[in-house]
Amino acid sequence: MRANLLQLLTRNWPIKGAALFLALMLYVAVQLQQPVTTSFDVTLNIQLPPGRALLHKPPKVRVQISGKGTQILKLRSLAGDITRRVPDTLTASTWSVRLDPTDVELALPKGADVRVMEIRPSEITLALDSVARKDVRIVSLVTVVPESGQFLQGGLLMAPTVARLVGPEKSLAAIESVTTIPTEITNVVGAFTRNVPIDTMPLGIVRLSPKQVTVTGDMGVLAERSFAGVPVETGAGAITSFIVTPPRVSVAVRGPEQRVQALTRDSIRVVAHITRADAGGGLARITVIAPRGITARAIPDSVTLRRRTPTRRG
Repeated sequence: MRANLLQLLTRNWPIKGAALFLALMLYVAVQLQQPVTTSFDVTLNIQLPPGRALLHKPPKVRVQISGKGTQILKLRSLAGDITRRVPDTLTASTWSVRLDPTDVELALPKGADVRVMEIRPSEITLALDSVARKDVRIVSLVTVVPESGQFLQGGLLMAPTVARLVGPEKSLAAIESVTTIPTEITNVVGAFTRNVPIDTMPLGIVRLSPKQVTVTGDMGVLAERSFAGVPVETGAGAITSFIVTPPRVSVAVRGPEQRVQALTRDSIRVVAHITRADAGGGLARITVIAPRGITARAIPDSVTLRRRTPTRRG
């Protein structure tokens, strides 16, 4: 009886073994297609501004992931970490980090058919060492080099004019202002705008905001014009005690086009200043008085003086 049973079990055993193996593999394959939930530890990476430090190490973050067994097996472990950057301008001693499933999804392998179910903890408050803040003025080191026949009208405007510094209180006490990087603006016509960085090299571990300023300006056109026959006078009026040679001169003016075109002969005065004189006369240097922003020169730039002979009465 036993012999028959043993013979029955061992009959066609290779076929039976293969069938059993296939059945087992089929079971495993089916199970791998079933939803599976598992958890991984992820590192929270905190990037700090220069000069700041965490008082405590960030906690471990636990991530729960769901997906097919085959996908979970491919992961084995969750590579990468979650990175957060502390703002440069933060002055508080605590900073809260809120975590979202999308933060982890970015670290998953491309094409992974899994879903992030939960992140624990979802919000973390970090303790940092204390810092101070200070507002200082920004000094512009920007210069404009006009092209020939142009000028910068209205000056160079800069915004903002104040920067906020964040850092150790002792470091801030030594800083009264910051400057832009020395910058030369050339080859501009009409209105222009430039973004210029603030020089952070002297600040060391001190941070500032903003890191750049915006400068604006407007280039105008210069014009020239001449006025002939302008009388030479003293500061108090016409010269009466001397005969002036020549009594009238030409004046060349230069300035913003609109202002130059609006000038008249009455807008300018030619004043003589005696530089050398004797009993018979002398020499006078000429100064042209013109409206502000207008340059002017006389042609010629000096005149001769001959004292008038008193008239005798009969």
